[in-house]
Amino acid sequence: MTERRMRRAMAWRIAGGLALALVLASCGGGDKYRPGIRYSAVSPLGEPLSAPTRDAEAYRATMRDWFARTDSNKDGKLSLAEFTAEAARVFPLYDLNHDGFVTSYELTQYRVSLPTHSAPADSGRRLRPGRIDMTPDEAATVRTDGRGRPDYRMGIDPVMSADSNADFRVTPDELMAEAARRHAIMDKNGDGVVSLSEFMDQAEGPMRAWAVD
Repeated sequence: MTERRMRRAMAWRIAGGLALALVLASCGGGDKYRPGIRYSAVSPLGEPLSAPTRDAEAYRATMRDWFARTDSNKDGKLSLAEFTAEAARVFPLYDLNHDGFVTSYELTQYRVSLPTHSAPADSGRRLRPGRIDMTPDEAATVRTDGRGRPDYRMGIDPVMSADSNADFRVTPDELMAEAARRHAIMDKNGDGVVSLSEFMDQAEGPMRAWAVD
């Protein structure tokens, strides 16, 4: 297995419950299966904020609360400084042995210890969405796979994806760089700050991305 594939496989192992937890609810009469979606509120820097819920409004409220807490000067916008300050706050939470690195094992141990953790639901079936519905802006910012194709998969871990040198651990500098990258993606109008509407547009992306015809 190549190093790139190993890194992706490790990111997927710890990605359970992030962004969306998808549970299939069966429909009789030969109708297509449609996803019963559980929304897992996770900050853009990988911190679980609440237990998974099927209540979309509760998910939105939790994400708005995170925005308000991170907006330290209460101007209704997230500056890059505020965003990277949040990265600096969460890094020690993930670095359980305080060696200056975050590994997938530490990250998993941190998350499963939280009261927000719940076991992934097992439907016994694989979700096969009829289509992936993304806006042009979402498609333009999505990462690509090894062949340059858009990677629409849900659940890529926002912390371990910061591992830019593929050494299976994340440094504070790498997390800061990932924070800056995510801030730039959310800052759609390029004014240097992320408004609440820009943030919520990104937070609601998983709701728009999965759709079954």
